[in-house]
Amino acid sequence: MKAQPQKTSQIKILAWVMALLAIPYFFPAFMRMQEGRELDGSTVEQVRKSALKVRRTMPSDDRTLFDTAFGVLEKLKNEEGPDAFVKAVDGLKPEEIIDLARQEVNQKIAAGSDEFKPYHSWDEMISKEFGEASKKNNGQTAPLRNSERTGRSF
Repeated sequence: MKAQPQKTSQIKILAWVMALLAIPYFFPAFMRMQEGRELDGSTVEQVRKSALKVRRTMPSDDRTLFDTAFGVLEKLKNEEGPDAFVKAVDGLKPEEIIDLARQEVNQKIAAGSDEFKPYHSWDEMISKEFGEASKKNNGQTAPLRNSERTGRSF
């Protein structure tokens, strides 16, 4: 019965070898999960590409809020100059983009900007914009696809 301990040690060695070989296999996927939470502000194209990557990992409600903040921020910063938007968002995470847009809009509202005259705050603007979208659908979201298919005959 001496063969049993040798077999156990061989299994342990095999398990360690498999674990070591699995590291390079799973490491790139793990690193991709960690990256992409920040926007790359080297160029306008890179900002847009990284924004698309970021939004893919977000829930639908957060994605809509991020898209709105991103668009508003891009419009406001482009009024300041050609590179102002890229510099403003470089290295920011989605939550930081939303916060920056909130600050910018609230400042514009406080300054009496005609563009934001109908709103008293960022939160009111968001609730009105998204409230209008839900009112168009009578407060209900449209189904992705009908579950019943009528009119088909075999």
